[in-house]
Amino acid sequence: MQIYIMRHGQAEMMAYSDAERNLTDIGREESELMAKYLLKQKVSFDAVLISPYVRAQQTWESVSPFFEGITNIQTLPCLTPSGSARDTVDEIFALQAQGLKSILIVSHLPLVGYIVGELAPAAGVPAFSTSAVGHISLNDEDGFAQLLSLTTVPQIII
Repeated sequence: MQIYIMRHGQAEMMAYSDAERNLTDIGREESELMAKYLLKQKVSFDAVLISPYVRAQQTWESVSPFFEGITNIQTLPCLTPSGSARDTVDEIFALQAQGLKSILIVSHLPLVGYIVGELAPAAGVPAFSTSAVGHISLNDEDGFAQLLSLTTVPQIII
């Protein structure tokens, strides 16, 4: 299984609550740039898992036009900033057992790093910049996972 873990785009600093912070215009633009990059790499998704927080939902809204036809889109409470990496990995394994080959997760710091650390311990717990995407390959037979790349928006602009 191929797992793509995306941190939301740049968000406003102030809102009524952390869950209600909106993306900035820059956040939408950088998310679209990352989507274009992934599309150019011929990446596709069988399912998308998204945090319920506004900025993650808006990131998916910015990215989704580049990946039409995905019917398995789930908003999961475990994908909040302080959510559970273990619960997220359990969701990933359930999707793997269903035969899915490629998924996108849209979430937050610090959770995105913890998910990487849970799946691929040798990678540690990387820090993600906004709209960055970590690509993990999860072996279907033995459950071994490897972080293949961590791509940031400035890397794809250069």
